[in-house]
Order: sequence, then structure tokens, then C-alpha cells
Amino acid sequence: MKTSKIITLTIFILLSCHNLFSQNLFKDDFSYPVRDSLEGFGNWSRSGVNTGYNVQVKSPGLTYAGYAGSGIGNMVFFSNTAEGDNVAHGFTGQTTGKVYLSFMIRVDSLTTTATTGYNICFNQSTGATFFNTMLYTKKLSSTTFNFGIRKSRNVSYSSTVFNTNTTYLAVIKYSFVAGANNDSSKMYIFASGVPATEPAVPSAFATDSVDVVNIGNVVLTNSYAQSGTLKGSSVKIDGIRVGLNWTGSILSNVNLISNTMPDVFSLSQNYPNPFNPVTKIGFKIPQEGNVKLQVFDITGKSVAVLANEKFTGGEYSVSFSGENLPSGAYFYKMEFSSKDQVISKVLKMTLLK
Repeated sequence: MKTSKIITLTIFILLSCHNLFSQNLFKDDFSYPVRDSLEGFGNWSRSGVNTGYNVQVKSPGLTYAGYAGSGIGNMVFFSNTAEGDNVAHGFTGQTTGKVYLSFMIRVDSLTTTATTGYNICFNQSTGATFFNTMLYTKKLSSTTFNFGIRKSRNVSYSSTVFNTNTTYLAVIKYSFVAGANNDSSKMYIFASGVPATEPAVPSAFATDSVDVVNIGNVVLTNSYAQSGTLKGSSVKIDGIRVGLNWTGSILSNVNLISNTMPDVFSLSQNYPNPFNPVTKIGFKIPQEGNVKLQVFDITGKSVAVLANEKFTGGEYSVSFSGENLPSGAYFYKMEFSSKDQVISKVLKMTLLK
């Protein structure tokens, strides 16, 4: 009996670890009502000065073609005025490997007094404040700026000039490296497309200063404790994803609903159907295997790859947005392959704008 319990526990731990690796550690599409403070929604908690300059929830959400978090829910807005909120959301603390944070960001205005500042970063989950891997915005003109990354002290900026009123996809990454004070923070910024693999060269990186104990929080900050700051500039962020690898976190929009092993494979009809522009697709797999889920137009052309990775047995759900597609009939095909079986199924759905 004792041996059986040990084996069962070991299997559970292995399955849990695999799910952690394949799925997002944390994600938020800000599907909350519009209000003047994010605090209290979705387990976001506030620290710092409680003023009227909050991290706000506004409508509509941001869109970026091909990104898993595009066009879902609302977004968060930063006025960058005075000493505003810090709001934080925790996830399972990491002490090794790599931690990725992806999101859409849009700078709508840069005031005459704006210089440089940040609105999003990582923090430790140890109770101590050690903001790190901050994505910085540095004003160049009233309509142009640079993005930069700061491990904790100095900011390393990209030479690329970015424009206001444009939505970019940002990925920031903290890498734990053996030894003392040599971990790295990297930044990747995209104006279009979502690379299937991590680019070999980041937009900017920093390795200076003391390493963190762990990474266990996402922090959104509305100009709190920043001497230069963006001073009244308007910034929007949406579609946050935190994960341990590029494919399983940045590209994945698949949610684990239940890790109870179903008896058979199944692919559900999307809901709602017809849809405009977002719908959900559910599937169940009876054991570990690779899932490839694609969307095709009426001509058979692939318009989206929603998943192409290994999953443990269980029930899953994935969102699909047709925001950049014309109305009409589409087909989604799922291929499941494991050591015991290879199964595929195709269903039809209708985008009606």
C-alpha cells in the first residue's frame, strides 16, 4: 500500500511539472469591467501610495495580429501622473531556468516634460521589493521613443525608433545563470508577427548588478517612485503571458480545465458559433501526446496555429480571435498523436461580423 502511494504521488508530481512547463504560469487579458483601479480584480493587489492615480481598466483591449492575447477583454491604462499605484500579481516563484513575460504595449502620448520611465516589470515573491527586468520607454520626440531593458540598475536601450499610437508585442526575459551576479534580462520588441522560435539576438539586454533571489511577481506601476518618469504620458498594456519557455508560454493560449484523464479523445464544437470575433474551442485527450490545432479558411489555407506541443491527458480550452479575418466559414482541425494512437478531427465554424 505504501509503495502504491509513493508511485501515485510520483506520477502526480511529474504530471504537475509537465503541465507547469507546457502552460502559462500566469496570464491576464483584463476581462474585467471598466473602472478606475485594477486593484482587487483577478487577485491583483496594491502596494505603495494609495492616490487617485491608479492603474485603470479601460476599453477596448489592444490587438496585435497573431498574438494569443490579442482582442480579448479590456486593457490597463497608465496616466503616469504623480505617485500612482503599484499593483502586483504573483505566480509560482522560479529560481532556475528562464522566465518570460509577453504583452502588448501602446504609447499613445508623450508630454513635453516626459523623459524616461517604466510601467511593467518582475519582482521577487519573497516579500522584499526588488523590481527587475523593467521595460523602459525613453522619449525622443512627441511621437517617437526607444524601448529599453533594465536588470536593476542601468538601462540598455534598443537603437530602433518606435512610434506613438502603435501597438507592439513586447517580450521580456529573466535568465538565471550559475554563479553570482551574472543573471541576464533581455527584451524583444516586434512591430508585426509572432516568431515561432525565440530570436537569436534580443532587441536589448542587461547583465549588470545583483541577481534576484527568485522571480514570482508581475508588477504594473503608474509612475510610482520614478524620478524621471513619463510625466503625464499615456501608456496601455494588455494580454499578459508569463511562462518558462517561448513556445509553451508566449505562443500558447491553451488553458488546462481539468487534469482528470478522460476515457477517449474528443474535440468540441466552438462556442459561441457563429462568433465575432472571439470563440473558444475545447478538447480532451486521454493520455500524454502532441496536439496540433489549426484553423483553415474555406480554400484550405492555414490562418492560425493555436497549439502544436505536448500536453498531458486532461481537458483543455483555447481561445481563437478572428479580428483580422473576413466573415465566412472556417475549419479547425486537431491532430492528436501519442504512443498508442493517432487521431484527427475537423469541425466547421462561422465568423460573422
